Formats: sequence, structure tokens, C-alpha cells
Amino acid sequence: MSNDTAAERIKQRRKELGLSYQELAELTGLSRSTLQRYETGSIKNIPLDKLDVLAEGLKTTVMYILGKPEPNNAEIIDRGICRVPVYDSVSAGFGAYADSHVVCYIPTYVEHHGEDNELLWINVRGDSMAPTIEDGDRILVKRRDSVDSGSVAVVMIGEEAFVKKIKYGEDWVELHSINPYYPVRRFENDAVADVRVLGVVVEVSKKL
Repeated sequence: MSNDTAAERIKQRRKELGLSYQELAELTGLSRSTLQRYETGSIKNIPLDKLDVLAEGLKTTVMYILGKPEPNNAEIIDRGICRVPVYDSVSAGFGAYADSHVVCYIPTYVEHHGEDNELLWINVRGDSMAPTIEDGDRILVKRRDSVDSGSVAVVMIGEEAFVKKIKYGEDWVELHSINPYYPVRRFENDAVADVRVLGVVVEVSKKL
């Protein structure tokens, strides 16, 4: 990790994204003057809650801003509670993009010991699973290479990942959207191999 200061990393990341102070203020709810003071270093101890929204607005992590190494995946911070990574799209969360990176971390209850590294949060885009999962919601996904028929799962087709209800037959697989405006996608015979299960959705966090 670079020896640059947090102020320099914030400034560098904002410029990489091509954001003005006003645009970043709108994304984070922080004032322009506060953001400017963060970048000049006149505010040296940024509150944790402000770091969280700042990291999300800058599409990076609190660990990056602070100049600390990223944990490999979920990091246990208390008994049964882990910091689980959040990705900005389904495909990014499962490594379909070379530049995939963690947006932030969310403290998450983990029921069973050892499953912390199987979990990730994903920001959902689109309305194909509405109203159960709506645009802007977050889903908690447990990595799995197989799920029961009828489960809501993350599946990969080519290099794109999708959230769908998956159903199996003897020689076919169907991907169902909850929103009735989206048609069922059916894969038969050899085409069944084109559908690869990546995980099962275990929780939905609704936006306010």
C-alpha cells in the first residue's frame, strides 16, 4: 500500500473518477467544504461513518483510504460478526471483470463458523427480480456451485452473471425472473452446460 496520506488518496480517487466536489457531495451527502477539507488534510481524523459513505461514493474501500492492506475476504470483527465485502454488480462480485474491486464492507452476522469466506454482498441493478429484489437493493450471496430447484441464485452465462430463480428438469434448465415482463430463458440438452451456478441468495437488504 502506498505511503500517500489519506487526503492524497481521496483526491487522487476523486480525480480518477472525474468527479467534481459538487458531484461527490451529491453522492455522499457530505458538503463540498467538508470534502475540500478532507483533501487538504485540514480534517485529519475522519469519522468512521463518514469514511464509509466517502468510500462508497469514491467506489473504493475504507481500507484503501486509510492506506491499510485489504483483508482477503470477510474479516471477523466480533463473535459471529464479519465485515463482508460489497461489489457494485453481480458480474464484478464473481470476478467476471478484470478490474473488479470491493466497494465497501458491511458488518454481517455469520451463523456458522467458517462460512465467512463464502459470503459477499452485491448491489443489484435492474428490475427483473422486482418486487422481491428491486433496483438498488443489496443481496447477500453464499458461494455455491449447485442449488436446489426453485432457489434464487447467481448464475453465469458466458462472462455475464445474473440473479434468477433457477428450475431444473431432466434435460433442461430454466431461468425465471419474478418481474412478469421478462421472459423465461430455457436451456436444453447440451446448452444446459452454458449455465453455471455461482451462489445462492440468502438475504435481501432493501433500500429505504
